[in-house]
Amino acid sequence: MLKKQYSKEQRATQLKDFRSLMNVKTSREDVKRIWKLNSYSKYPSNIDINPNIEKKISIAKRNIQSLKLFNLVKFIGISGSVGAGFAKEDDDIDVFIVVRNGSVWLYRLCLEIRNIFSKKIRTKRDRCVKDKFCLNLICEERGLLFDNDIFNFHELMFVKPIYNPDYLNYIYSKNDWLYTEWGICKKGNIDIVKSNECNIFIRFVNEVAFYLQCFFMLISKHNPDIERIKRNKRLGRIEFFPKNFRKRKVDRYNDVFRFV
Repeated sequence: MLKKQYSKEQRATQLKDFRSLMNVKTSREDVKRIWKLNSYSKYPSNIDINPNIEKKISIAKRNIQSLKLFNLVKFIGISGSVGAGFAKEDDDIDVFIVVRNGSVWLYRLCLEIRNIFSKKIRTKRDRCVKDKFCLNLICEERGLLFDNDIFNFHELMFVKPIYNPDYLNYIYSKNDWLYTEWGICKKGNIDIVKSNECNIFIRFVNEVAFYLQCFFMLISKHNPDIERIKRNKRLGRIEFFPKNFRKRKVDRYNDVFRFV
């Protein structure tokens, strides 16, 4: 069976419907930015700006040094409720981070150690998470290919870069389905010069960091999903959102709007 092809207008409607499940509107400016559609009257041109968004982005930029580590970090973007535009005053700040190949577990370990003193990143013990960074996804460059679905499309289109913004176009270029299936407009320079893979010493320390953190999760009764961790290790990722979170969002969307 041939897969149904959607027009840009239909894709824009799908995005609008998906965002409606989060009680957030899609603006005419969003549609222009993604598809260059200029005459779409059903999208409002003026949406009341959530005052929490710019405030939290400003806080994230001021504290960005707590997420940067040597030359390992390639990109930092804000995702979650802040990226999508519906953050509440007491919300944390979800971040999506890209690091060099062969360094993701070393990077995470260093963040955990640094956070003992800086306390800029939320932990399970925190009762108040307001304006703290929440690690949503840490990804090596080799793990930038994401599955084609409405959830990932929305996350990529609404991520707010706070470090190396030009790199976002490179992330888009690694996901051809954004252009072929969703019809987004290519923009900006995607000829990004990437760092070489980390040297053999860093890769070795990264492996040690992986096993140390797995051991800690086991002895501290974090109940880690070992199969999920191993699968994501092969992909070069660490996912912090709950298992099947993305699938539940996509399934709910499909149940309500019946898009395939």
